[in-house]
Amino acid sequence: ITKNRQELVSLIENNSVIIIRGATGSGKTTQLPQFILDHYAEKKTPCNLVVTQPRKIGATSIARWVARERKCTLGSLVGYQVGLEKMATEHTKLIYVTTGVLLQKLVSAKTLTEYSHIFIDEVHERTEELDFLLLVVRKLLRTNSRYVKVILMSATINCAEFAEYFGTPIRNQMNPAYVFEVEGAPYAIEEFYLDELKTILPLGVNVDLTFPVDPCITEEMYNVAISLIQSFDEMEQTGSATHPERGSVLVFLPGLAEIQYMKEALAKLVRKRLQVYPLHSTVTLEEQNGVFLVPIPGYRKIILSTNIAESSVTVPDVKYVIDFCLVRQLVCDKETNYRCLRITWASKTSCNQRRGRAGRVSKGFCYRLVSRHFWEHEIPDFTIPEMLRSPLASTLLKVKLLDMGDPRSVLSTALTPPNLNDIERTVLQLKQIGALSVQSNSQRQFDGELTFLGRVLAHLPVDLQLGKLIVFGHVFGCLEECLIIAASLSLKSFFAMPSLQQLAGYRSKLSFAQNIPSDFIAFVNAFKIQRSDELEWGKENCIQIKRIREVAELFEDLKKRVSRFNMHISSSSNPTDYTSLHKQRFILQVAIAGAFFPNYFSQGEIDEQLASKELSGNDPKTTIMVPVNLPPFAFLCYKQLQSLFRQCGQVKSICFDGSRAYVEFYRSCVRETGVLPEVLLALLRARQTPALQLQVHHADEVEAHPQVHNTHRPYQRRMKFSNKNLSFRVNVDVIDVGHFWGFRTDESSVEKQCQLTAALNIRDLRPVSVSLYPNLLCVAPFKDGQQMAKYYRAKVLHILGSNVEVFFVDFGNTSVVPCSSLRELPSDLMTPPFQAQEFCIAGMGPSAHSLILGGRWSSRARNRFKTLTSSRSAIVSLYSILHGVMRVDLHISTEAGDVSVADLLVQEGYARHVPESFESQVTMFCSVTLQALVYGPSSPHKVSFHSMSRISNFRAVGIERDGINSVMVNESPQNWHERMLVAATVSLSASGSRVLLKETSLMPHIPGLPSIVTMLFTPVMELRTNEDRTGFTGALCGLGWNSVSQNAMLPEHDIELAFDVKFDFEDITEINALRGTVNKLVCDGPNGLTNLSPDKISSLQEEARERLVGLFIKNPPRPECTPVYYEKFKKWNQLQEKDDGKSKGVLFQLHPITLLNM
Repeated sequence: ITKNRQELVSLIENNSVIIIRGATGSGKTTQLPQFILDHYAEKKTPCNLVVTQPRKIGATSIARWVARERKCTLGSLVGYQVGLEKMATEHTKLIYVTTGVLLQKLVSAKTLTEYSHIFIDEVHERTEELDFLLLVVRKLLRTNSRYVKVILMSATINCAEFAEYFGTPIRNQMNPAYVFEVEGAPYAIEEFYLDELKTILPLGVNVDLTFPVDPCITEEMYNVAISLIQSFDEMEQTGSATHPERGSVLVFLPGLAEIQYMKEALAKLVRKRLQVYPLHSTVTLEEQNGVFLVPIPGYRKIILSTNIAESSVTVPDVKYVIDFCLVRQLVCDKETNYRCLRITWASKTSCNQRRGRAGRVSKGFCYRLVSRHFWEHEIPDFTIPEMLRSPLASTLLKVKLLDMGDPRSVLSTALTPPNLNDIERTVLQLKQIGALSVQSNSQRQFDGELTFLGRVLAHLPVDLQLGKLIVFGHVFGCLEECLIIAASLSLKSFFAMPSLQQLAGYRSKLSFAQNIPSDFIAFVNAFKIQRSDELEWGKENCIQIKRIREVAELFEDLKKRVSRFNMHISSSSNPTDYTSLHKQRFILQVAIAGAFFPNYFSQGEIDEQLASKELSGNDPKTTIMVPVNLPPFAFLCYKQLQSLFRQCGQVKSICFDGSRAYVEFYRSCVRETGVLPEVLLALLRARQTPALQLQVHHADEVEAHPQVHNTHRPYQRRMKFSNKNLSFRVNVDVIDVGHFWGFRTDESSVEKQCQLTAALNIRDLRPVSVSLYPNLLCVAPFKDGQQMAKYYRAKVLHILGSNVEVFFVDFGNTSVVPCSSLRELPSDLMTPPFQAQEFCIAGMGPSAHSLILGGRWSSRARNRFKTLTSSRSAIVSLYSILHGVMRVDLHISTEAGDVSVADLLVQEGYARHVPESFESQVTMFCSVTLQALVYGPSSPHKVSFHSMSRISNFRAVGIERDGINSVMVNESPQNWHERMLVAATVSLSASGSRVLLKETSLMPHIPGLPSIVTMLFTPVMELRTNEDRTGFTGALCGLGWNSVSQNAMLPEHDIELAFDVKFDFEDITEINALRGTVNKLVCDGPNGLTNLSPDKISSLQEEARERLVGLFIKNPPRPECTPVYYEKFKKWNQLQEKDDGKSKGVLFQLHPITLLNM
């Protein structure tokens, strides 16, 4: 481009818009802006240049290159800004930015005059952001920024289309923008197609010229590419007598999975001396730099890249380009409007860009792995603009912020205008989010006023629903947590899930979630933890420190941005006491649900009887099943198979029964009551590749071995329990409310205890000779009051440095003692049965009050239970023995006589009566079988989900494998009330057959919660009543209906509720009252948020929090009822209610309440 320097400078100065098409590597991006800089420096005239790049990696690497050429410090004369990362000062004259950064600046300023020259590079890519940027630049250029120079650049631009678009009207006709072509590439590039490779490839490599219906890479095509790479050595040897320099190879693949597959395949070519570098959006800065390094002498550099290397990134020593002619594109499903990434054929313009990556330093070669006929007749000429295939929500919000008119008329002036139906649908979605006002005026159905929420969202550099989450965080007093979540979900996850350590990564994420099944809570807890040695902490917890630092930067940026709208983190938003902490977490979960309406999913029901039979009476919270046909005599492979689950946790037993095997894990903590993390890890293991395999002997070979016939055969023993009263002493150290350890206090049992204690303490006990490990049986000291310490039988729970926590197996309590104080348990004293028994109160579960204020049980409920049971004997009436735990009715003596503890806790609002599980209700069978080893775990209690809006009908719903809820076990299938799952992102699989959820939160199992949450956050609601209008049976929630056509506005997002608890007039009034409080905290005007004092904001937040919790904690609880769906399913306007028009322009309209017949 240097030879055209003067001509180009002159053209730019004399034209408002100029289009430059130049071959890749001609210097458009790096040299042309410098020509302008030098020209203005000579004239001693100020200038301010901005150059856009479609990707961050391009903007940063080019800015570094230009700064090096100018011999200046990066950030002085030459700088860059990508997202939050800014390396520029007020003295910077040339700045490289991403398309989104410039767009945000122009939308806010509504003028181009901050810059003298705007260079828009790689315009052929036609992303949604780029097309909207061109629209904004064109509009402002014709109104208030006539003297700014605009330069469009690309190697493969459709010049006529762009010249026409930026034409200027002269004498009643359009004069197209000036086009300048930079001729020639540095070196010639030779092209080859698949049908021409047979002569190059070695014999035996199959070249299939038929292409699958759905674009993909077959194994044969991978082999062709690998064979090509191997053949380059031979080609170079024949071309040069001396040792030639091995040219670098750039392979274009559609995505990360394909890059990983190719990398593993190339790793097998050990003798070929290859240096393989992956290049995609998630690689670190260090990995990016490796791509530009000169390879070790004698080695060949192989770069496996997505279309990121198509433009922006130039690797100068690339000699060979291998192109599969594929790209992964974000498309929008027409039926559901969900997004999905699909592999499609890349356009000819994109493929020509890829070809231009070769031939920089010598002759280049481009190998397209399609036939020449396919290239000419099937590959599209140009890329379909993203604006025609992607959601338009962010773009439409910017249109409203620019205040240029009706969104449909503004976007009709785009280079390629989007479909009118897509624009109208997006306007409706913005109304659903609350960014545009919901109005019943049918003439403005596809437009609306920008709400206060909409203005906030337009100024935040995050997804709209994440922006809404931040606003709800402000409303409900959990702004800090919502900012953390928004920052974490806007960037690549800082939780590392490496393929070789996936279980470790998942275990780490589980531990950060702290027993709350929510990815959001895991992000918050990991981010907030205090860490001294960051790098060491990151390694131990599978967390990428560089990414968590990026999240911290975005968190600070978002905090500053929302402070402009008078939203500030409260100093009292970090509670430390037990009750306030759990209350805060519950409110946070509800705020999350509100932000992601209508991404609501319902937990599928489980046939409890069938699941119980499938699991053969084992505990689903500790046991997994292997539903495969086990080989005969599988127990002979015990050690081999046990090792398969060692990564998951400590295996207690593995038994088998016919064609099924059962693996039970130890509880690592006696206070652990839910599903073991080990069970979830084992279920996750089943989804890993390669599949688990066994090495087994042939059955005939085993039968011939005489020792096998002496092995005990499995048998079954029926166990019966009488419903008699037994006297037990409840231990002070209870596990949880209604769940405790105790020991019998009848005369003979107490005598046995005394004899056992005496026998232990007269012995000369030896110190433990083995290394300590969990579940090791030993003898430990315990001191009761002023008495001298005595030794008792115990089991190791946790090793805590020089101390150890032990569980006393005859009394049921725990204690922390020095490791040196433990003694070996004499073998003859291992035989007597352990005296402590584990108990659980039957038919009792936590109330909504306890769930909200304690996760499961509130601290007040725990204290009350301890007060009722502490240091006293109690009578238990045995109901059943389930998984080794006695399910009982617990009675204590009071002044009023014997009282049931369960009834007392229910009366006081801490608990509620719940049905016992099917297993507990039936007579139990206990299968005592031999040990065997297994592979391929599953559980009949594994949870499935379906969409509450029914949008996923006929599609399976799956959760991404990195998510906490990707494997879920239903621990209480007897609880038939609906349970809700909220998802941050909903997309479709590439085939469109599955709905995929990313970042999910499983809401507490409170009866009626899904209905309350949906009614609270829906834009419009219509109540359903029974036939005689004496009670509410459900509600239809969504965006409402068109008053002219009488059709639903957004039918696929409507949710038809059928109540499973009874709601009355007072309940709906309370929901409206809370919506009104939210409106006061999210509104414009003299009484709007920006004009409120800190005290008034704090008062309204506290009111919102108390009203929210009050909706779920109702005493007495709402009565249960059988759900009945309305006969006219998802039909609006069944009650002919009128809109009073009083609540227009606010976030939430108040719901009309149907009057019932008394």
